[in-house]
Amino acid sequence: MNSRSGFTLLELLVVVAILAAVAGTAAIALKDTDARASAAAHVAMMDELNKGIQTYRVLKRNELPTRFDSLLTVSGSNPGFLGFDPESDAAIATIPSGVQTIMKDGGITALMYIDPAAEPEGIVAGVADCAHIQTLINSRANNVVAGNVFLPEAANGCGTALQLDGTARSGVFWTEGSLRLTGQEDAADKRHVYLLTGIGPSSTLFDTNSLGGMTTVPVYRHVKPDEYNRFIAVWNVGYVTDSGDDPLPSAASFVVGDQIDLVTILDGALDTKEEELGEWDGTRNTI
Repeated sequence: MNSRSGFTLLELLVVVAILAAVAGTAAIALKDTDARASAAAHVAMMDELNKGIQTYRVLKRNELPTRFDSLLTVSGSNPGFLGFDPESDAAIATIPSGVQTIMKDGGITALMYIDPAAEPEGIVAGVADCAHIQTLINSRANNVVAGNVFLPEAANGCGTALQLDGTARSGVFWTEGSLRLTGQEDAADKRHVYLLTGIGPSSTLFDTNSLGGMTTVPVYRHVKPDEYNRFIAVWNVGYVTDSGDDPLPSAASFVVGDQIDLVTILDGALDTKEEELGEWDGTRNTI
């Protein structure tokens, strides 16, 4: 009797199918692991930035770093490359002179704004320039990248520092109340007002020659390559005392705080640390 050797075609197909299924499952698992590892790293960066700013303030005797990113252009408009929309996810409003005063008294004397007329090396006017940020980043014909756009043109960015001297300046304000930020509801007649700033490389927080300066500018990676990839600082600048629903400082009932205070750090999509933790442990899937 002849003994059979080798495998039949059907057996080979079954084995190939099993191997393909295992490989597919492994790839999905590895992808999730990578995303969760990034989320865990983001949480650590948020903690480090919070501690870094607080430490800087202590070492500098109550002086905060300055030149944070305004997240806006010099005209106060959306620069169009953020990982969130400041006109819907937050709100653009004029920074009242009283808020500018407490910011300046606290050490934040200027904010970085994008100047559409800036001319970093290698740009092509009218095609890939500081008036067309995403086109400029994607052109790859220059040294402008998403993380350095708010740097001045001499540092291959499109930014310029505008002093907080009482001149009309625009800012991005949080509009979703305190609960997501602090875990505590605002009172109906005292709703806190929060200013948002990007924590980019222009800030003196990253001046390593300065007391309290951090050595690395953290990067938020859950955005597209042509979107802003820095973390966001949330500052308590005062409160609104009426019973309406407008949390912006333009309201007649706005009261400026005694000083500007750091509340928390958000990621580049305006998610809180707790929400980022949800991405890490798989209870929230927005990656």
